[in-house]
Amino acid sequence: MKQYVFLLKPVTVLPVIPLPNNENHVMLKHILLCIICFCACIPVSFSQGESFTVKQVLNQAPASPADRYYLQHPFEILYGPDDSLWISEKRGRVIKVDPLTGKKRNILNIPGSVKFTTSGSPVSSIKQDGMMGLAIHPDYPAVDSFFVAYVYDAGAGVRKLRISRFPVKNTTITSTAGNETVIIQNIPASIDHSSGRMLIGGDRKIYYAAGDMGANQFGLRCDPVRSQDVPTAAELSAGNYIAYQGKVLRINLDGSIPADNPVIKSIKSHIYTYGHRNPNSIVFAKDGFQNEYAGAKLYSAENGPAEDDEINQLLPGKNYGWPYISGYRDNKIYQYKNWSSASNCASQPSPGSEPECSTPPASARIMNEMDTTLPDFQVPMRTFFTPSGSSIACNWLSNPTVAPASIDYYGFSNKIPGWQNSVLMTTLKEGTVFRLKLSADGNSFVNLPNGSDTARYFRQENRIRDMAIGKDGITFYLVTDSVGQTSGPTTGNTNILNNRGGILVYKYTGAVISLREDPLTAVNARLYIRMFPNPATRKLFIESKRNVSKPLFYQMYDITGRLVLNGTSFRDNFEINVEKLGPGMYTVKLYNGQDISLLTEKVLIQ
Repeated sequence: MKQYVFLLKPVTVLPVIPLPNNENHVMLKHILLCIICFCACIPVSFSQGESFTVKQVLNQAPASPADRYYLQHPFEILYGPDDSLWISEKRGRVIKVDPLTGKKRNILNIPGSVKFTTSGSPVSSIKQDGMMGLAIHPDYPAVDSFFVAYVYDAGAGVRKLRISRFPVKNTTITSTAGNETVIIQNIPASIDHSSGRMLIGGDRKIYYAAGDMGANQFGLRCDPVRSQDVPTAAELSAGNYIAYQGKVLRINLDGSIPADNPVIKSIKSHIYTYGHRNPNSIVFAKDGFQNEYAGAKLYSAENGPAEDDEINQLLPGKNYGWPYISGYRDNKIYQYKNWSSASNCASQPSPGSEPECSTPPASARIMNEMDTTLPDFQVPMRTFFTPSGSSIACNWLSNPTVAPASIDYYGFSNKIPGWQNSVLMTTLKEGTVFRLKLSADGNSFVNLPNGSDTARYFRQENRIRDMAIGKDGITFYLVTDSVGQTSGPTTGNTNILNNRGGILVYKYTGAVISLREDPLTAVNARLYIRMFPNPATRKLFIESKRNVSKPLFYQMYDITGRLVLNGTSFRDNFEINVEKLGPGMYTVKLYNGQDISLLTEKVLIQ
């Protein structure tokens, strides 16, 4: 039975005992939070011993009736080095948001340059074009610029994609004239399966995920799937990138081909991996907030057709199977029904479902997964889900898929217990964040305490488009779609989303793992830092020498291990207001910006 708690402010969700495991998932009991001041109901799910608070950051009324939503169809969210949330919106805008107040500032607004397809007024549905990937320059703020990937009109109804660099200015950039540096363009784009995720790795290369452009399905049923293609030397020379469909690209910051890119089928191009359907997300393993590991592994989540969503480790030159293989090469459900190969494809009515759930023309080729051997095939790390029977529901909302929308990596060693070295995946169906624990070598997943390799968090009636992790390691910023359908946290299907085009903030409030200690620092800390008085009543004072590295971070925990206060100071001497804390014993941890523990003290509050 669900419990309902009606509150006027964000609350801490207390842990409950999980239900028994089912279907290889963690089955979690849910508490539904109805936050009246936001007119929104936000369900929260969690594992035993874990607790979170939740709030909606953007809670002011939309400025215009034409745009009902706080965000104009968000796609990417990043927690920037300037402590702002950077968000790309499909309409052609990049904004920065103060994570504490929700105040927005436009830094780029170029809807006239961006091809974005919508229907309805106000908008009731959108296509998979528009402005998508966003990446901050690796030298920001010394180099004051960022990169975006967006779809543009190439003429004659053809969509293409370019990656461009823009400066960050005090005023909003509203025109590309004089502001835009085109890095690469003429990459295929579509109204479907454009993918569009982008990041800059520690190797200072742009990684861009391009989908198969929706080829071979619905209205694009007669377009051939090119996920196995590579460009010819002549096409590369001419800047013809039609073969870049269904690929993850690796690009120099100036748009050129990296010298160490893999050679695939005798051709070196921008292609890093191939054989993808719709790789909606890419992420490198990182140590904490932004510091990518040396030789870090690259992970991706990918939409399957009616089954077999995938999590992959992306290895240079590897083939991920599409369209011949979906998920594992197991001949279970998936067949490649090649509508585009039919001699009379164009004269056939559009199928009302994915190709594998439809009957193609008699002249179309049909192949089982075992019918072909692919070079360099890479097996997925995990699928969601491979059915064991002989049929599936053949309805998008009922298919055994979760519709991955983004993926992130949790690398903090000193924050949420058990979370280090985990992959976090957001979904459009079921409004869920999945957590999967990686093995020590990062090549597979291991079981969690619940006996499964998967746990679900924050399940809600929203489509979670993307997520950013704050630099504190305990705050998670989720952006939600403005329109669409979801299967929701229940078995029902709905297009009544609870938080359209908004930012939801989940903050972990449980016990935090002790910080790592530098022995020399720990031994000598008391020579340089003093904490007084103890017992304390209203104020707790911190005094440090000038040679102690700043900033200083503090955390206070009650006797249950719950975080009750935290903050940051760049000053040598500062105070902590403790008068609102109840009497009792508390633990105070003080550490510097390098996560080095400086001092841990028991403090009595009277």
